[in-house]
Amino acid sequence: MDGAAVEQLVNLSRNPRELGGFLYHPKDWIVSDPAALVQAGPLAKTLAVSTLGAVRDYLTGNRDQITLSGVSVHVVSPACVQVLGPLDGRARVRETFLSAATADLTDGFLGKFMALEDLLVGLQVRFADVDDRKRVLGLLSNVKHETVKTALDDGMTQVVQAKAGVALISDVAVPNPITLSAFRTFRDILQPSSLYVLRVQSGRLGGLPEVGLFEADGGAWKLTVISKIHDWLTEALPAGTAILA
Repeated sequence: MDGAAVEQLVNLSRNPRELGGFLYHPKDWIVSDPAALVQAGPLAKTLAVSTLGAVRDYLTGNRDQITLSGVSVHVVSPACVQVLGPLDGRARVRETFLSAATADLTDGFLGKFMALEDLLVGLQVRFADVDDRKRVLGLLSNVKHETVKTALDDGMTQVVQAKAGVALISDVAVPNPITLSAFRTFRDILQPSSLYVLRVQSGRLGGLPEVGLFEADGGAWKLTVISKIHDWLTEALPAGTAILA
């Protein structure tokens, strides 16, 4: 073997070789990725809004001049929608251009017993005036603290005594399940109706009765609302916009 060939072999063993964007170091048995040393550029600060209309206006106006063909609109939940960009280079990150979020007014209100007054107020400020709300309010507003009965209680229908007129006391069945429409998603769409179980129990230390409202649809309302949001966005956004729901 001549000197030139020997020198070439020595160089191959000492100097790294590039292949497919990676550097191979034969001597040390190391493979390195130079691109991994390059830091990704800054991401856009997410714009926070609270309505679906704002999502529509942002994408139809496109004042930021983003490439709409690479945008995805993700319906994260009944109360959150995000506008996402494509994956960015080797860093594999997405920009979140816009995030729309609204409040679920039933958070912390369901699944527990509370004072009768709290439930009466909650029904009026957290639920729309449709379905069974008026009937339930009429029933609970007439319950006296000494009249709660639980002897006739099969888990589906509970009997309480309600004050009729001024002096008449009568047995009233608490209907279960009941249908109510809570403010749980964007006001741009119709609020969802779902099933709840209403329960009444004697209050502590002989006070006013305590009442609880419990979800009874297994979370099916969420799928219904996400589908409605998807339909709303499909009609409102530019044709071809990717909507993930």
